[in-house]
Amino acid sequence: MILIKRVLIVPIFLIGLKIFSRSTTNQRAPTEIDYLIKKEQMDFVHFSNKNRRLNNPFQNPLHYDLLIKLDSASTLYKKEEYLNAEKAFLSILNKVENNKYKLTPAAYENLQHIGISKLFYIEKKLGNVSKGLKYIETFSRGTSPLQKKRLRLFFAVAHIELGNYKRAVQILNLRLHDLRLDTKNTLYDGIFKPEEIAMTYNTKGDAFMEWFKDTNTNIYLDSAKINYEKAYKVPKNPSDYSQYSKAIFIDHLANIALLKKQYRYSLSLFNACEKDSTVMKEDLSSETIWLRKAEIYTFLNKTDSAFFFIDKLKRKIGKREYSYDNKLKMYHLLSINYEYIGDHKNAYKFAKLSLSEIKRKNRWDISGNIFLAIHEQKEIKALSEELIKKNKRNSFLLIALFLMVFSIIIIFIRYKRSKTNKIPSESLAGISKINDSNVYSMISQKDENHLIIEDEIVSRVLKKISLMELNKKFLSNDFKLSHIAKQVNTNTTYLSQIINQHKGMTFSEYVNDLRINYILKELNENPKLRKYTIKTISEEVGYKSPSTFINAFKNRTQMNPSDYIQLLEKKYDL
Repeated sequence: MILIKRVLIVPIFLIGLKIFSRSTTNQRAPTEIDYLIKKEQMDFVHFSNKNRRLNNPFQNPLHYDLLIKLDSASTLYKKEEYLNAEKAFLSILNKVENNKYKLTPAAYENLQHIGISKLFYIEKKLGNVSKGLKYIETFSRGTSPLQKKRLRLFFAVAHIELGNYKRAVQILNLRLHDLRLDTKNTLYDGIFKPEEIAMTYNTKGDAFMEWFKDTNTNIYLDSAKINYEKAYKVPKNPSDYSQYSKAIFIDHLANIALLKKQYRYSLSLFNACEKDSTVMKEDLSSETIWLRKAEIYTFLNKTDSAFFFIDKLKRKIGKREYSYDNKLKMYHLLSINYEYIGDHKNAYKFAKLSLSEIKRKNRWDISGNIFLAIHEQKEIKALSEELIKKNKRNSFLLIALFLMVFSIIIIFIRYKRSKTNKIPSESLAGISKINDSNVYSMISQKDENHLIIEDEIVSRVLKKISLMELNKKFLSNDFKLSHIAKQVNTNTTYLSQIINQHKGMTFSEYVNDLRINYILKELNENPKLRKYTIKTISEEVGYKSPSTFINAFKNRTQMNPSDYIQLLEKKYDL
């Protein structure tokens, strides 16, 4: 009965709106009507093209009819009847394609985008993102460049599903770049652009979360949290999205806490989500929360509570289809909990089902990676051909410019070499060492597979390091990579990379540089220090071993500390 009421409410609302819009002689702007339709009828499309300014659909009965059909198909999706929903969306998209020229270009692309997005996410839910990509390719042929930019989000999500996290983050950064440049709102309507920005940040957060699961690198959780916070802080329009955004943010924090093994804190956050009617009215959200709570209770070794939430989920879904992620997670948790209570038969049964699901998805993932590789090759080829056509006349100028730059570089190198030849021979050995060191450092940096670090994390780490430099923390013999990483709340891998990229040297070189700079200044300004033994001086600047200090000093000044002190004494005696 409730379902019948829900189905009847939308058409009645729309018919009433239609009558109202006619009686007021189109006083409402098309974008306002577009918002009402999206809010009441198209709320199911999480990643739909909500930012496209549409003409009034009531002026075109065909457009109105297709919107109603999409809403009916969405009901099947919400009920998790994925296969039936897939058939319905395919049928609607074929009808949209057959009536392409009876619709305005904006209406056609919007309807097409909604249908494509649902087909893609249905297949993602079922674990077959490869099939979702094929639907995108089939129904997006010949679309406008703007529409292709909108489709980037799906490819980013596909890369996340297939474990290509770095590529996913690159695509999402490109999408954020597109949104920032879209000042005239030709790509996305200004009314809904904040939601698109928030959506992109949330997807980027998801990429870092999955990256952490694969690598167990804690910094990725920090990056995920930063992006989720950015998504939450983006101003939402209309205002009633803000409560849902807050609930989603809390859900993300709960998942991060779960991955950090902060089970009690995570449980308290999921309990807060469960009490939020805004979240719980969404079936997919409530099911995910129950599954996460079952996971927490499993880790806390509370099998009764874990079974309670798994059974609650099973009763809610009934005979409907499970999403791949929920199905796999449920099988895994059942296997563990049955093992806890000594039911080895059921533990084995669900472990076997888990492996079966993983093998099936692995086959699909191979196909998906092949598809993405071919797609990117096609994109590169198309862009290259387009650039060649546009820039054919300028190719000779580009070649000439390249030759000119190359000639200038050659002349500069020869000039530098001629200057180098005038340097005294006794200094060449030291310079050679420095140059070799720099070359080796450059090669190492080039070959290293750098991790992606969010700008906020880099900025935070650099500020804390600068404060340590001001406080001369480097004079302590505890000024080590692992110790500093803890002080600045990061890990050794990221700290090493940040120093390498922003200080232009390795961590050990960086520490030696700070200490030797300090001692050189002190030896010049403090005559008493020159009376100390080399061992005492080395301890003064944080070296446990005098030989390590001597080597570092010699690498910097090309002489031993004792020789350097003698030169200073002679200089000041004069």
